[in-house]
Amino acid sequence: MVYGLLRRLFAEICPACGLASPGGFCGVCAAELTRVVRACRRCGLAEPVAHCPRQQMAWDVDQVVAPFTYGPPLDHYVHALKYRNARALGRAFALLLYPSLALVGAVDALVAVPLHRSRFRERGYNQAQEIARVLARALKVPVMTRGIVRLVATPAQAGQGALERRRSVARAFRVERNLEGLRIAIVDDVVTTGATVNALAVELKAAGAARCAVLAVARTAEPAQRRNV
Repeated sequence: MVYGLLRRLFAEICPACGLASPGGFCGVCAAELTRVVRACRRCGLAEPVAHCPRQQMAWDVDQVVAPFTYGPPLDHYVHALKYRNARALGRAFALLLYPSLALVGAVDALVAVPLHRSRFRERGYNQAQEIARVLARALKVPVMTRGIVRLVATPAQAGQGALERRRSVARAFRVERNLEGLRIAIVDDVVTTGATVNALAVELKAAGAARCAVLAVARTAEPAQRRNV
């Protein structure tokens, strides 16, 4: 009886419905999030992929694992994490990713997509780092931060096309540490065109990384696919 009372008192709260949850989103609310069906291993888009981004830009990422489609209601929670100080959603998103970790294979370290220092001061935290911290404990690997920086305070990318995104993140990152032979998983909240994670992967591989996968909560669907979401 006492144990049951303690469980009720200290249960987590689902960020969607506000009811008790064993961790992060409750089962009912998690089931309302749209999943990517038959995702391409390399780009993360649902197959068949009409316009493969790997044919439209340099693609240095070896794998994308992003189990959910970016759209309602998930976009509301992503915005809350990034812009409304809902920092605890980082843990909730990481817990959503737990079942997909086995798809990534062996990982030696995580790298959260870094924020520029001005954006970090404005926000007070890095949303990708909040997700990565929880995933690192599950994978028993470190989150690397030293020597991995964002040099350019790129403008907000919402509404930008693929070409604009590629231009805005070109040479945006610098890696000054030895990653020789390491298998890295880049962590972010959403993969849209793939421009940001690929720009970071270029620098990580230049520093010696053997492989760069991506772990993200969501993948933006192709325009044709969005009409069916």
